[in-house]
Amino acid sequence: LGINTPQAANEIIARLFNKSISNTELQPSQADVYRFQSILTDKSEKEVRAILAQRALGNKITESVLSDFADKNAIEPNESEIQSAYSVIKLWTVDLDSDGAYQDEELERYRLAMAEGMAKSWKVSKALYEAYGGDVVFQQDNPLTPVGAYQKLFEQYREKGEFVIYDPAFKAAFWSSVKMKYANPIFMPQLGQTVEESTLVRWIKKVGDNVN
Repeated sequence: LGINTPQAANEIIARLFNKSISNTELQPSQADVYRFQSILTDKSEKEVRAILAQRALGNKITESVLSDFADKNAIEPNESEIQSAYSVIKLWTVDLDSDGAYQDEELERYRLAMAEGMAKSWKVSKALYEAYGGDVVFQQDNPLTPVGAYQKLFEQYREKGEFVIYDPAFKAAFWSSVKMKYANPIFMPQLGQTVEESTLVRWIKKVGDNVN
């Protein structure tokens, strides 16, 4: 089917690194729909399905673009960074030691995989901030999330044609989330009566450090 035919327009939602993404592959499971309907009580099942499908596309684009950025910049955490993340993961999952549901080797693999992911996410975020700057916000899964840098990176990849979103509703939802104004950006302390804005010039937090 050509991309401009009615059938294709309904099915092919986006293209990501020359791979087509269909509407079908973005659809949530019925279990996910039920779970989110219990949270989004003011939304119909159709609306919840649309929200989850749009979120799935956003996740695909985000993961692929960040992975490509990391590969092109040879970003990999070192052993020290992984161990720092591991100490945090172990603290978070200490209850599993006495749970009995996991064997020691299985639990160790789980913790190490989480630590490697956390350390790489931190290092990618650090590199993005150093490259693009912008707002940084606190999020549970990534305490220092450079949302301003994400926006610039996505715009750069879009301009290069690395991804395109054909469907208007999916396109609007994706860019709305990327350009969202957060309520909790991390600002520098006020340095005086005449200093209202400042710039974070160095990213000194190590992986796993608390953000106060």
